[in-house]
Amino acid sequence: MEMQTAFQPSTHEQTVINIIRELPPERVLQLVDFARFLEFQIVRKSYDDWSDEEETETEEGIRASEEKWDESFAKPEAKHVMRAMAREALDDYRAGRTTGITTTPDGRLAPA
Repeated sequence: MEMQTAFQPSTHEQTVINIIRELPPERVLQLVDFARFLEFQIVRKSYDDWSDEEETETEEGIRASEEKWDESFAKPEAKHVMRAMAREALDDYRAGRTTGITTTPDGRLAPA
């Protein structure tokens, strides 16, 4: 008969858990936002590591670029960051803090 062991948080995890238990709810939200920021830094570094490589506009270069994007966005931390960004954008939209976007004559995006 196989025995299952309970999850034991590491010392750092337990420290964070103890801190969270003592914080008021609004501070917990700030801590979660900061943790998401740190996750984003990992994703960004991963992106920066491969985005500096010069890619040609060949089908092979485009395919390689798409594969790198897919790999980056498949990481759990990227999904959390993207969800957080989407929630923030939706909150801004609902609160009326957004502007329209238009295309300039040279094809760039600009506020409407």
